[in-house]
Amino acid sequence: MSQAFDFDPQMLLQMSHAQLYSLRSKLPKEQQNLLAPYEHRAFAREAVSENPWMSLPIAAGAFAYQPYKMLMGARSSPDLKQLGYGLLGVKEGLFGD
Repeated sequence: MSQAFDFDPQMLLQMSHAQLYSLRSKLPKEQQNLLAPYEHRAFAREAVSENPWMSLPIAAGAFAYQPYKMLMGARSSPDLKQLGYGLLGVKEGLFGD
């Protein structure tokens, strides 16, 4: 398995949420932070493109999820890049790339 930092960011931007989720599940904890922003972006993009009414709940969830992770923990550490990529995914889901 290739390590996460070997992946081209442009390639990661083209991957689906399912692909990124699967890839993350195969990586050790310390590499989760490398793929998390791309997975958050893909999730938001796909969910909002399927149902634009999800844009507000997903955007709000993107803001709430980082403090939640600080308190409760998750596969990756809290990170403003994940928040930004999640919001960018909402925009892409509504308006395209």
